[in-house]
Amino acid sequence: MRQISILIVSFFIVLFIGFSLAVADSYNSEVHQAQKALREFGYNPGKPDGLWGKATQRAIKRFQRDMGIPVTGQLDEQTKVRLGLVLPERGIRVKAHVSSAHPINPSGTEVTGNRWLFVIGIDTYIHWPPLNTAVSDAKSLKDVLISRYYFDKDRLIELYDEQATRKNILGKLRFLAKNVNQDDSVVIFYAGHGHLDPITKEGSWVPVESDTKDASAWISNHDIKNYLRVDVIKAKHILLISDSCFSGDFFRGHRGKLPEVTDKVIKRAYKLTSRQAITSGGLEPVSDEGFGKNSIFSHFLVKTLKENQKPFLVPSDFFSDIKAGVAENAEQFPRFGSLKDTGGQQGGELVLFLKQDSKLKALSTEASERKKEFEHLKKLEVAAAEARKKEEEEIARHERELAELDANIRDMRKRLGKTTIKTDDSLDAMFAMVRQKERQQQRLEELKRKRQEEEVKRRAEIERLKEEKRKKMIEAFDEDIRKYREIVSSPFGEEMEEAALKSLVSKYKDSEVSSFGNSIGMSFVLILPGTFMMGSPPDEPGRGEDETQHTVTISKPFYLQTTEVTQGQWKKVMEKNPSGFKGNDRPVEQVSWNDAQEFIRRLNQKQKTNGYRLPTEAEWEYACRARTKTLFYTGNCISTDQANYNGKYPMPGCAKGENRSTVISVGSFPPNAWGLYDVHGNVWEWCQGWYGNYPTGHVTDPKGPSSGKYRVLRGGGWSSLAGYCRSAFRYRFNPGFRDRYGRGFRVARDF
Repeated sequence: MRQISILIVSFFIVLFIGFSLAVADSYNSEVHQAQKALREFGYNPGKPDGLWGKATQRAIKRFQRDMGIPVTGQLDEQTKVRLGLVLPERGIRVKAHVSSAHPINPSGTEVTGNRWLFVIGIDTYIHWPPLNTAVSDAKSLKDVLISRYYFDKDRLIELYDEQATRKNILGKLRFLAKNVNQDDSVVIFYAGHGHLDPITKEGSWVPVESDTKDASAWISNHDIKNYLRVDVIKAKHILLISDSCFSGDFFRGHRGKLPEVTDKVIKRAYKLTSRQAITSGGLEPVSDEGFGKNSIFSHFLVKTLKENQKPFLVPSDFFSDIKAGVAENAEQFPRFGSLKDTGGQQGGELVLFLKQDSKLKALSTEASERKKEFEHLKKLEVAAAEARKKEEEEIARHERELAELDANIRDMRKRLGKTTIKTDDSLDAMFAMVRQKERQQQRLEELKRKRQEEEVKRRAEIERLKEEKRKKMIEAFDEDIRKYREIVSSPFGEEMEEAALKSLVSKYKDSEVSSFGNSIGMSFVLILPGTFMMGSPPDEPGRGEDETQHTVTISKPFYLQTTEVTQGQWKKVMEKNPSGFKGNDRPVEQVSWNDAQEFIRRLNQKQKTNGYRLPTEAEWEYACRARTKTLFYTGNCISTDQANYNGKYPMPGCAKGENRSTVISVGSFPPNAWGLYDVHGNVWEWCQGWYGNYPTGHVTDPKGPSSGKYRVLRGGGWSSLAGYCRSAFRYRFNPGFRDRYGRGFRVARDF
């Protein structure tokens, strides 16, 4: 009996638990229905209760009752938060939790749904002719979408070349069908061969292993569209982009008219389901050639996406730019429209969300940096004003003291001059007068000495203030150079290099750091850092085999003499003049590399520095070119009105000129853009390094080989052919050899 009682009790317990679970399941189901209804229509407290349906009302009321909320059948903000829902923005449903992995709309909330990207690119076919740009097209689109728009990297699918088999392409479409949710958006891009079946007249994608005649190995546009139906890949939005021949077959019977894009259109576009496609052409072959590494179609597609600054971008908005660019450059006409019989709704479109948060952070960072720079400049300006005021006060004080001393001296001289000796003066009176004059003379000498001491102090103080000002300017210049280097070394600053250099030059153009002169009359100009192509292209006239082009970066500023060393300057340091064509303003010539080194050694001694030296070969060519890429800084021709060389032998296609057969005064012709005279012709110029083969690739501050037999000469001389005066031309000679054909040099100095 006891066992029967236990069984009966157990039965009722199980029955109660089962009923409770059923009720819980019913409640959860109804809450799920309420959530689904809220997500479908958006919540509005002002709408009649009848719009929600009985199941929804029961779920809401039960939820309110269980949570201790007044039972009204409507949801307040607290209830919406508990259900995990908030009001929609621009027709885009959002969650209340914000994550940087999701796009942010103008209200500051995030969009629901994942963003998938599936790219296919095939260049290397087994049975079909190879293509040039398909893989690059797919990767370029992937890069711009991942970097500038909200796409999930863990929902990126890529198939390139041998990976892009029929099995893999269809397998990935099936994968999307199994894993994509109703709130998700999908972009599919294909670049490869397309083919039009001569029997069915239907377009197809061509997988990598497909035979040219076996249609069953292709993937027909019909098969692709079947996967894109709303009941297969269940995404809310799908945009198919096909860069292949005959891809316009996707639109047979349906394309639609492009709407005017407004906020209302974008709101409606995102709310409605969409199945759209952009193709590189219609029912015709399309070009595989294009711009650089991309086809014409993909070039303008990627360009449009890169340049866009709109926070919300729909295909109907940017397609016109793609179509216009392609139509002007190829005999093909891109197509855009909805895919028929796939379940998309009229007016629905996929929305690309620009990464506004990163853009705002970048702008905020830039604004902060500029504010810091502005504050720094303000401090420098105040400090400079205080220094100027202090200097002016010191000078004025010293001038007042000197003026007082001068006045005292004038008074003393007047008194000395007016004193006369009378005949009736006694011996004592005359003795007193002599003693008075001696004291006055002593006072006068003391005043003169004091005045001289004050003058020395005044000059020393002025020099100190000048040096202090110069140091501050150099510190500011070093800081600006650092900023300039960071700009030109950043991949984001490549396009700003020219503007940054101009800004740097204009800022210091008239300052003390931009140029200087020394005590023997040598003038120097500052050469700013930069990057250039050293050497010459293979087709340059007169090119030597040792002029291999390579990229060189000069990372530090340096000074370079504006002219070649003159005979007058040489004599002030070395006394004896070895030149054959005499003249103080003419360049010194017939000097060896060793002679130039001795001159520099003595010059450093004389100027109490160790900064003077010969320029490296890279520094010389960089300064000679002054950012030009032509044969000479004057262009591809140079006349004897622009340089002193043997004008009977100009470059091919250029006019002949005179042959002066002698060196001439330095600075006789206009300088290059950086203020350097006579870098072409007059005398050959020694460089610091040994002669040797150029390095390959990008190098920074190259010094040349560590040893060798010959030293480098550059620039050509008075007897040279024009080709020997080219910016890229290299010559070499024994460092100890002198001859009469004009070996000279110009001096560099470290900054």
